[in-house]
Amino acid sequence: MNRRHFLSTSVAAGVSTSHSEAQNGPKDLRQAMFMGIAKAKKDLPRKAQLKVEGDKLRILQFTDIHFFCDREKFGEKADLQTVEDMKRMIENTDPHLLAITGDLWSDNPRGQGQEFFEYSLKKITSLGKPWLFNWGNHDRLDDYAAAQVTLTEAKNSLYRGGHDGGNYRISITNSDDRQLMELLCLNTTTQGVQAAQEKWLTQQKSSDSPVLCFLHIPLLQYDTVWQKKIAKGIFKESVCTYGEDGSAIAKLKKFGDVKACFCGHDHVNDYSGTWDGIEMVYGRATGHAGYGAHKLKKGGKLITVDLANPKKTRHTWKTVFADGSDWAPA
Repeated sequence: MNRRHFLSTSVAAGVSTSHSEAQNGPKDLRQAMFMGIAKAKKDLPRKAQLKVEGDKLRILQFTDIHFFCDREKFGEKADLQTVEDMKRMIENTDPHLLAITGDLWSDNPRGQGQEFFEYSLKKITSLGKPWLFNWGNHDRLDDYAAAQVTLTEAKNSLYRGGHDGGNYRISITNSDDRQLMELLCLNTTTQGVQAAQEKWLTQQKSSDSPVLCFLHIPLLQYDTVWQKKIAKGIFKESVCTYGEDGSAIAKLKKFGDVKACFCGHDHVNDYSGTWDGIEMVYGRATGHAGYGAHKLKKGGKLITVDLANPKKTRHTWKTVFADGSDWAPA
């Protein structure tokens, strides 16, 4: 299955998104911005903190899990295999944090998005690790305001986007509460980073610590680094940025010392390249029900950050698999 077929099966399942809209973004901007924009109807915390002991921070990224995708074909088998794989990768890497970077479940056919959401949340919380969440373009349901509350209050959740359109930041501290770095989480909705997210970035107090950014839909520069042959890794699918015009990177630079962006969305790409000092990194698609398994083995991405010297924070990454093996571009 490729992206074109994947989108067409979503439509067949009852999602009102045409292929043209999927490529170019919905005509109605309000529809394009719907995910996570509905503010929670109760007061929720906006700040998240994760304490880390020692000099290393390990983040395990899972992306494009796609629970409930193509259940008529796979039943629950593919989803259960995905969960088992995630458990094995966690056992093998012992991360401090899980980064769930979008498309946790698949759409809202016949109003079933809430059911899919609740199932997905139960599976993630059962993993027993702190976790962050980015909205993906397929994470759809009817009541986003209620979902904001559920996400924030879920066990081990660091989600704090309930009042800011799904955008938030996480402070990484040592045992003395001294901030060592920040994680920036952006909601790319269905069109990539747009005016609303850029406005939110400009309204934020600049970070005085190194930053890693997590988002679902890639920035335009993901395509740029590959086309200019300054990226290494696996490219098996055109970069699908939708409506993002490349301006977001300037806002990221003003936000702080952003070292890298980690995205998902394109299931059969796994590469990285640096543009304007920011490394653009694709996560490895995790879900067996999503397309691409015949082209690229499903897995996760282990990100390791050296926190020993906050002024010279360094990160490395490798793609990891449930069988204990790993991969990185030569």
